[in-house]
Amino acid sequence: MQASKHPRKACDLCYTRKIKCDGQQPLRKWKPKAQHDGESRKDDEIRGLQTQMKELQDQLDQYRQTENIIITSKPPPQAEFQDDHAQVGKVRNSMKLPPLEQTMHMIGIFLNTVNAVLPLFHTDNLLCLVGETYALQSRQRDPVAWAAINVVLAMTRQQIPEGNGMDSQYGTTKDYLNKAQSVLWAITLGETRLLNVQTLVGMAMLLQTGHDTTPALVIISAAMRLVHKMGLHNRLFSEHLGLVERKQHARVFWLAYIVDKDLSIRAQQPSVQVDDDIDLEFPMSTDLFEDRAGIITTVDGNSSIDYFLSRVQLAHIQGDIYDHLYSTRAWKRSPEERRLKREAILLALNNWKASITSDFGAANVIMTTNDNPSAGAFFCVLHTTSLLCLMLITRAHGWDEQWVGVLRDLGRRHGDIQLPNDWKVMVGQARDFMVLFEHVCVRHHWLKW
Repeated sequence: MQASKHPRKACDLCYTRKIKCDGQQPLRKWKPKAQHDGESRKDDEIRGLQTQMKELQDQLDQYRQTENIIITSKPPPQAEFQDDHAQVGKVRNSMKLPPLEQTMHMIGIFLNTVNAVLPLFHTDNLLCLVGETYALQSRQRDPVAWAAINVVLAMTRQQIPEGNGMDSQYGTTKDYLNKAQSVLWAITLGETRLLNVQTLVGMAMLLQTGHDTTPALVIISAAMRLVHKMGLHNRLFSEHLGLVERKQHARVFWLAYIVDKDLSIRAQQPSVQVDDDIDLEFPMSTDLFEDRAGIITTVDGNSSIDYFLSRVQLAHIQGDIYDHLYSTRAWKRSPEERRLKREAILLALNNWKASITSDFGAANVIMTTNDNPSAGAFFCVLHTTSLLCLMLITRAHGWDEQWVGVLRDLGRRHGDIQLPNDWKVMVGQARDFMVLFEHVCVRHHWLKW
């Protein structure tokens, strides 16, 4: 395209407005007046920025005033650190223990009662721990070791029958437990050892006897996390250990497992430990260990029971009850699937009951164990748990709306009541249990959960 041979003579303004132009300047009647819009817009922008800066400055001043108030009402970080350090020092200075003679007497009771049935500590290791701790001054003692001894004393005090005037001499379970809980930070955040797990499991065993399960749930959750960190649930993590140490690691895990499953079904909350993630055999009593931990024998010596193994097996059933009947996943299953699961769990519970000889049944155990207070308390817990499992399987309990509705209709004489299939069995077990409970709870108030 060729360029135009005639150059444009009009100025830009005239060309744009299409008016006549002499090429020098616009016609006077079209000549624009001097305007300063560009400069005015710039001034407006400056004023806007100044206004925003003033608003930001005001907000900054308000923030500084608020911050000064907070700083004034709150001690500086250095002061907080000094307070925490002082608190730790105060705890260390207060890590006192009863006289050694009294402690050794209570340790003996613990080893012959609780630990003989639920082997939380190895006997030699516990005695060495007590000796090493008493050899140090209060400020030099290991907080975890000090807490472990207090947990043992608390569990011992729980086994001493009530009403014999021993509170002033041996202290109370609550006092010992409070002392152990005062150094919970050292147990959970310090170096992870088997002693830490044992102390937490012992705490949870004490706390699970309370009406409020929340403290026990928190403690056992922390214990199970340390269990997983140490690999106590997996035999591969203990292959390098000696036979005695491997056995102790497994025992501590199964005790934590018992508490975890028991609290799960009582609180209607998921347990921490998943059964499919366990690579351990159930605890079995062998002649390789002189302590024969977990074994209870009748007075005549004709019958015995592995109480520890029975509790582990029952805990496994408790886990199945929650996972397959009461968990969120269970409610998503069809009614037929849940019915089949219920029948399978009921069969497992009946097989477990069949493994308990009549000598250790709720109606006979007081006589066959020669009215041993500790044995009676342990079997009271065992049969309570068994009866609770049966009620949860048959749904014949006060937590089930359908069952409560049936009872209301019966009270109003509305039709025939539809009882569970195992109703007579459950009533018989409940009556036998009440005989045992009435005999034992007089001396052990902690059984009244």
